[in-house]
Amino acid sequence: MSDWTLCVDFGTAYSKAAAAPTLAWSRFDPALVRPLQLNPHEGSGNAFLLDSAVFVDDARILFGRPAIARADELAGSKRAALKSFKTLLSADDLERALNSKAPLSIDPHRAFRMRDLIVLYLAYLLAAVEKARGLDTMVSGRIARRYAAPAWREGDSATLHSFVVRLFGEAEALRARLGGALLSDAGVAMSEAVSALPKAMAEAQPLEMGLIHEATAAAAYTSIGLDDSGSHLIVVDMGAGTTDFAALARIGEGMFELSEARATLNQAGDFIDRIIANRALDAASWAKTTAQKTALWGDLMRGMRDIKATLFDEGRVSIRLGGRLVVIAQRDIERAKDFQPFAKDLQAAYEHCVTIVRGDALVRHQTTLEAVAVGGGASAPFIKSLIASKVGRGPRIMPRPATPDWAFAEEFRGNLAPVFPQLAIAIGGALAPESMLAAGGVSPAGARSGSRAKRG
Repeated sequence: MSDWTLCVDFGTAYSKAAAAPTLAWSRFDPALVRPLQLNPHEGSGNAFLLDSAVFVDDARILFGRPAIARADELAGSKRAALKSFKTLLSADDLERALNSKAPLSIDPHRAFRMRDLIVLYLAYLLAAVEKARGLDTMVSGRIARRYAAPAWREGDSATLHSFVVRLFGEAEALRARLGGALLSDAGVAMSEAVSALPKAMAEAQPLEMGLIHEATAAAAYTSIGLDDSGSHLIVVDMGAGTTDFAALARIGEGMFELSEARATLNQAGDFIDRIIANRALDAASWAKTTAQKTALWGDLMRGMRDIKATLFDEGRVSIRLGGRLVVIAQRDIERAKDFQPFAKDLQAAYEHCVTIVRGDALVRHQTTLEAVAVGGGASAPFIKSLIASKVGRGPRIMPRPATPDWAFAEEFRGNLAPVFPQLAIAIGGALAPESMLAAGGVSPAGARSGSRAKRG
């Protein structure tokens, strides 16, 4: 048996990783939860959040924060970093999607397939994980690895898993070839990447990893260390690219997903960013030309993380654009024409989850039902209102805080709680017992503890 379990969450906007003792589920000690500091750029972003980005420059390939910075510099020349590539995993024909050429705005050299760029990023991510793990003296000995992913492929976790562990295997072989250059701010020489990729892919072996669904990981971190955890849990995960809904039920030590409740919306944090930016541009009436508006848009996007945090926390935000002040209120966003259909879709998806959860709870004679929001959008007022709203008739769905009490423990010195919703999946994935895995590990692929309740 391994000594530690390490879970990687390669998110749409940021990648995260965390480790916990393998027996943490039954012997929980908050002091032994180890979120890994993947971001080496002190003063730029959060130490626990690694930007999910790749930029193909003229002669080099940049990763993470340097990739974002270089893309910002060249925004006016129709160049862009590859981001949101995680959503490729939801493609119906994954093989074809991975083998397609990257768009010209991403790779003007036409040198890389999407698969190549994803493998390059995963090699960078694995290098960051290994460096962070090495710096944490507690995380040592035998380590079992797993990754978190949405349950996009109904009943087909094993197929998705076979693709992903192959990609991770290729990334590990590439990491061995490219070495420390992956973590350099200067990135990797394009010639080296072009030469190393086919060799790494030829010699790669699938990496031994388990798959845990993100909703299961969220339920794990929410339930652990609690004696009063509900029998059923709705998870609303608003990330950068998608907003995912899932529901889980727990019987004793076992936990399983109610797959009928699953839903994914293609609007999330990035969509809200665009609404905020458009609202700010509308207020910046002095910006008349395309060049002026493009420059303001770039400024807004570079500062969007802080803008959105202030807007969500205080209900309004003041933004200085071109030397002038623009004030945006939360109600301005919620009244936006584009936001209205999104709000309706959110409500419909949540009500569907509630219906499924209440039906399952009824036949199990359970009444303690809960909901939790995770991901970067967990602090959004409209998400908080959603999980606190009373929907239909039946047992009330009680909202559970996105950040559990144990995240405020002295051992974390105040560093974990502020970013916990974004780290929740990685932490829950590390804490969860092997019986909760969807694929990989010792448990058979797709195994579940329990079953969907049926009406008599």
